[in-house]
Amino acid sequence: MAMFYFQLLDHEGVRPMEMAYDFDSAEAAIKEARRALSEMAAEGVPASEYNMLSIEVFDAQRNPIREIRLVLEEIDKSTGSS
Repeated sequence: MAMFYFQLLDHEGVRPMEMAYDFDSAEAAIKEARRALSEMAAEGVPASEYNMLSIEVFDAQRNPIREIRLVLEEIDKSTGSS
């Protein structure tokens, strides 16, 4: 098992890396980050100035190995006339 850290960017902003998790591999950590990101999205779309939800995965030395993002893009399609 290897140690990995997750850093979250959600409705409350960027959260510090506090929790360490053990996974069999980097791919297992990334898979878990994807699952966690889908749970974050189920709680609501991003409402901050970032317009995204993100989980960054770090290795045991806290080197970044992957960032997974869900981005909300809102496009105004109105013509401005009534």
